[in-house]
Amino acid sequence: MTFIEYIEELAKRHVDIKHDPVNAIHFLSSENRKHTSMDSELCYPAIIIDRGSGLSFSGGPGSYFKDKMFVLFILIHVSDTSDYSEIDKAFEKCEEILCDILNKMLEDKHNPELRFLRTFKLEDVEGDYVENVDYSQYGIMAVLPVSDTYKPINCSKRFLMDRSFDETFDKTFN
Repeated sequence: MTFIEYIEELAKRHVDIKHDPVNAIHFLSSENRKHTSMDSELCYPAIIIDRGSGLSFSGGPGSYFKDKMFVLFILIHVSDTSDYSEIDKAFEKCEEILCDILNKMLEDKHNPELRFLRTFKLEDVEGDYVENVDYSQYGIMAVLPVSDTYKPINCSKRFLMDRSFDETFDKTFN
């Protein structure tokens, strides 16, 4: 299971969201292109997750990690963008759902099948309130750092052999 699949599974099981990919779409991801253009069919509260801007590597010999930053949006559609009480309630509800997801991630850290959560630290999560007035969407965006173990492998089978390169390399560096 990937991290994005894990978040989708949480969206299916959360009591306020109840994502159903066929009948009630509450979840969109950057990995699932068929859903990224379905804003008109999106139900609320909604969870949208994006892979973020890239990856990095950390750790040291014997314990390397591939680190990714996922961006998680939790949004609610409000009926009146000038009703600040409704907007405040939307922000509060989205924050509550985010806390539920983060608490579940902390709980699931010890599940061996979810090894990408092993290094998850609540202290590394950053969030901001977001609003898209044009679409009447309000909520929260959180950046979730997720690391997975990285196993360096012998790459000699991944490159074609070139004798001239090997001879030049040997003369230069030996």
